[in-house]
Order: sequence, then C-alpha cells, then structure tokens
Amino acid sequence: MASPGSAENLRKMLIERNRTVEMLKEEFKGQIEVEREIVSSRRQYDGYPQHVLKLLRADTKMPLIFINGQLVSEGIFPPYDDFKQLVLRYIKD
Repeated sequence: MASPGSAENLRKMLIERNRTVEMLKEEFKGQIEVEREIVSSRRQYDGYPQHVLKLLRADTKMPLIFINGQLVSEGIFPPYDDFKQLVLRYIKD
C-alpha cells in the first residue's frame, strides 16, 4: 500500500499531466486530436493498436507518447513546453 505522501504525489502528477493535455488541446484546437489510452497489465494486449502492442511486447518504459502513430517519447511525460515543440514539428509537416 502506498503512503499518503506517495499517493498525493501521484495525484499531483496525474493532475499536471491532464492540465498539459488540456492546454495542448486548447492551443492546437482544430489541428490535433488527442487519444489517451490507459495501459494496464489486466487488459488483453490484443485490445491495443498495433504500434502500441509492438512496444508493450518489447518491455518499453511507460508512458509512451505517439504522434501520428510514431513514438516520440518513452519513459517520461514531457513538460508542456517540450510537448508543444513535439506537436509543432508534426503539424508543420
């Protein structure tokens, strides 16, 4: 069982990630579509898209960030400014 401090840190991290995603959706409204998948060991792997499934089988570190089906970040959730730069690279092409 997690300590209250650990649980609070996790809660804050999840709130910050959600805030980052919401800010990106607002800033790039009409230019991007955000899809979020919760990866769980309890979910059957065949329920994931192929590009995700391939990485799960290779023991890739979570979280995984994809843009247009291409892995752009593994093992970390980028802060807002870094995430924005990733998105900008793909919407300009």
